[in-house]
Amino acid sequence: MPHWGRILLNAESIGRDLYVFHGVTVGNDYRTGIPRMGNNVFLGAGAIVLGKIEIGDNVIVAAGSVVVGNVPPNSLVAGNPARVIRTIPDDEISLMIGY
Repeated sequence: MPHWGRILLNAESIGRDLYVFHGVTVGNDYRTGIPRMGNNVFLGAGAIVLGKIEIGDNVIVAAGSVVVGNVPPNSLVAGNPARVIRTIPDDEISLMIGY
């Protein structure tokens, strides 16, 4: 956690190498449950991940994004609600894991 402060992590499971910036919320949407996080997930400052959803392996969630649906592996998501902006190619995964 390079930017510590006001971080809430309430997930069913969290994989290896979760990278979290400040102001992140991961938790319950009060209807369906809590998320499952894959391996090598990066959550930018102010990102919100809510509900019984799946965040795949090797995912980047851009700062300020609100994720309320499943995110496939090897994806960069952004926005409110978050949507897939691009797929992360296999040759870039090793760079992402090296953060």
